[in-house]
Amino acid sequence: MNTAWPPTDLAQWSTQFRFFTPIQVRFSDTDMLGHINNVSYFSYFEHGRIAYLEKLGLTRYLLQSPTEPGGYIVTANLECQYLREIHFGKDVRLGVRVSRIGTSSLDIEYALFLTEEEIIAAIGRGTVVYVNPATGKSQPLPEQAKELIRSFEKEQP
Repeated sequence: MNTAWPPTDLAQWSTQFRFFTPIQVRFSDTDMLGHINNVSYFSYFEHGRIAYLEKLGLTRYLLQSPTEPGGYIVTANLECQYLREIHFGKDVRLGVRVSRIGTSSLDIEYALFLTEEEIIAAIGRGTVVYVNPATGKSQPLPEQAKELIRSFEKEQP
């Protein structure tokens, strides 16, 4: 998996995404200028991340309640680069991929496409960390979760 950031060749980079989800652009996501407010992109990334985990059957491993045994993920960092404005009423879809699997963390990348034009409007990346609910500290990701991600992303161990 490529971990160079930001990608220099967006067209090539965007071909690495295997998971996409439509994004419902709400009127409340816009600002006074009629385009999507910068903070809304982070909400879109969260929506895509959860949809990705659900698609791969990872919610039972990574999204447990802090009161349950096992663990849960927390966002350690998140960034976005805005490439084009998006206005209310436009159809968009979000690509999500895991670009790196660490011992206790995942690096996740995002590409937000204007669906009609197939133009990338924003790109993002972030790291989530798997946390032990008893200690609040990072712990190794479950091997089953790593294998499901590797299989989906076609990564070799």
